[in-house]
Amino acid sequence: MDVFGPVQSRRLGLSLGINHLPPKTCTYSCVYCQLGRTSFMTTNRAAFSEPQKIFQGIHDHLKKLAKEGIRPDTITFVSNGEPTLDRSLGEAIRLVKPLGIQTAVITNASLLWHPDTRAQLMEADVVSLKVDSVVEDTWHKIDRPHGTLHLDEVFNGIHWFAQTYKGKLITETMLIGGINDTDTEAKAAAVFISDLQPHTAYLALPLRPPAEEWVHPPSEERLMAVYHIFKEHIPQVELMLDLPETDLPASAEPLQALLNTLKVHPLGKKEIGEFLHNQQLSWSVMDDLIRQGIIKSIPVRGTEFFIRTYPKKNSS
Repeated sequence: MDVFGPVQSRRLGLSLGINHLPPKTCTYSCVYCQLGRTSFMTTNRAAFSEPQKIFQGIHDHLKKLAKEGIRPDTITFVSNGEPTLDRSLGEAIRLVKPLGIQTAVITNASLLWHPDTRAQLMEADVVSLKVDSVVEDTWHKIDRPHGTLHLDEVFNGIHWFAQTYKGKLITETMLIGGINDTDTEAKAAAVFISDLQPHTAYLALPLRPPAEEWVHPPSEERLMAVYHIFKEHIPQVELMLDLPETDLPASAEPLQALLNTLKVHPLGKKEIGEFLHNQQLSWSVMDDLIRQGIIKSIPVRGTEFFIRTYPKKNSS
């Protein structure tokens, strides 16, 4: 379990991230995932974390941040995989809530057909659901779900959750050029999402290194066409057109803080350079990490990103 950040989130303000899964444990292997292809694909929910350890880790991290005058807006469960695979998620959220900071879960929504998953997510103040496509062929092409998942079950689960959830519900749709950016795709997704009555529907672009090299954002013309279709059906729609400023905070253990962030949040060379400068460290520490195979560099459309490497596993 890692506590990282806080980092500036486009949806959640200053977000303290909780990574509570082994890498990379997920129900999907999305073509655009900034963490690469899924190494351990599963739909089997298990107790991957110990809630008391999560609480203690967050508590200790907040004390360190307080000395720097930093207080996060949100405590976000955003693991290097699908957070609802962890059967202990609900208990962890309950333990954290007395800290007085809003809690959030960013989920791909693939397990909401499971009653216990829905019940655990009810504990969070904010839930972000992923809806990349409601067309089955496109869903398979983009999200590449585990073979036991069925689209009708997944979307029924999303509807059931949205009907009873009392917190702030948001959705995110990742737009891939030439795949889900057509008028037909956009209208189908917008109609589905409008029924969920989200606070905000976000349209995202694959701006960080994707799992597959062929992934690219739609053209500006297609992006605006999709945006206007969404606006016809959903009152609040927002575009996420650029990378936010990460602004990693000072840390007594700067390299560990950086590595914890890189597990779930690839960073650009400029962001890392500024962090190292503030910590009075030279770029040679990055060169050492690359030589050791702990991190790797990935160029994307003229920007160099860095990501934490992780061991490969099999599916189940």
